[in-house]
Amino acid sequence: MKGGVGKSTLAVNLAGALAMRGPTALMDADAAIQTSGGWIARGAIPVTLLEEGAAIPAGTRYLVVDTEGRPEIDDMVELTRQSHVVLIPTAPNSVEVEATAKLLRRLEDAGANMKTIRIVVTKAPPVGSVGQAARDELRAMGMPVCETVIRRYTAHERAHEQAVLVRNTQDSRAENAWGDILSLTVEVC
Repeated sequence: MKGGVGKSTLAVNLAGALAMRGPTALMDADAAIQTSGGWIARGAIPVTLLEEGAAIPAGTRYLVVDTEGRPEIDDMVELTRQSHVVLIPTAPNSVEVEATAKLLRRLEDAGANMKTIRIVVTKAPPVGSVGQAARDELRAMGMPVCETVIRRYTAHERAHEQAVLVRNTQDSRAENAWGDILSLTVEVC
């Protein structure tokens, strides 16, 4: 429910990694900002960009939907009912973890398909165990959390600036950042 957790960065790079496995489309449902849609449109990323509400092209194996920053609970519930996996990113700090816990309770109370939901810790410091500690705290609270932690590297910002996937940036940590994305891709597939 909070912004700034790397949702669009995760969506674009995850879509790019999924495209290595089969035809992939990305729908940017954040009409106000269109971060991921603009990123895909400006770059040479092998992902089909769909307008919100557009038909999914035949043969599409994966669809990534980048929601708005504070989607309505009813919209999120519907996503959980129509999706195989719904990733909810959270940063590794107490404010984000508490907000994520509240969101999951609201989703459960609203009748969401909780079996599709997985939390992914994003923007973790690349050094140390802050991300892993947040992941373990969420698990201890009984929440479904991905094993993979997405670490915060400047390569992510450079990828957006250059309209490429993080693996294609000229950054000494691009390989590490892409490794996190590939690990998450394997986990959600």
